[in-house]
Amino acid sequence: MANTITAVSGWALPPSWFAEEVAGAFPGSRVQIIYPETPERPEEAEILLCRYPADLYIGYSLGSLWLLKYKHLLPDTCIKALLAPILSFLEKDGLGGTTAETQLQYLSRSLKQGSDQSIAIKNFFIYCDLPFPEKMIEEIPDREVLLRGLEFLLTCQAEGEDAKKFLSIVGENDIFINGDVLRKHIPDVDIIQGVGHAPGNLLRHLANRLNWKSHNS
Repeated sequence: MANTITAVSGWALPPSWFAEEVAGAFPGSRVQIIYPETPERPEEAEILLCRYPADLYIGYSLGSLWLLKYKHLLPDTCIKALLAPILSFLEKDGLGGTTAETQLQYLSRSLKQGSDQSIAIKNFFIYCDLPFPEKMIEEIPDREVLLRGLEFLLTCQAEGEDAKKFLSIVGENDIFINGDVLRKHIPDVDIIQGVGHAPGNLLRHLANRLNWKSHNS
């Protein structure tokens, strides 16, 4: 079974918190975290994926869209998984996203205008129920990186066909993804009852799906 994991982070997550979440679901594994700072740039993707080779690649939320965009850079022999998979973040595209373009633009304006970006970020995490410790707020990426991430979510799209060689898992209560619509494009997606957008339960479901040995088994 795979023992090196490269996990591509969702938007604005503190890397050490996301690493803890992955390690908690896959105990004993070597965990590497990628946070794309310029997600639209293929050159960055080539450098990062070359720097962090793995047996298992996980893309979470924004990271899932990034992995789909650069799937041609992944080795054929690895296991690939998408958690809270995003084909398009925007509801108008009909690919499973639930967010209005105006909501994304409002968040972008909040980041640009506020002197303290942590307020906008805290509100975002409360909204999507991401339970990381308050002390980690200092670890979130800087404003320009966050804005480039939002622009990526606003402009980038993938197709269901792109996800063919990935395991795809989404929570039925994910506020950013309509699982029923997503299933029309990714027929094999696992929709997990009682689970939202936060990565913990999605990671544990993936570990179970892969029969990964855990401390609870």
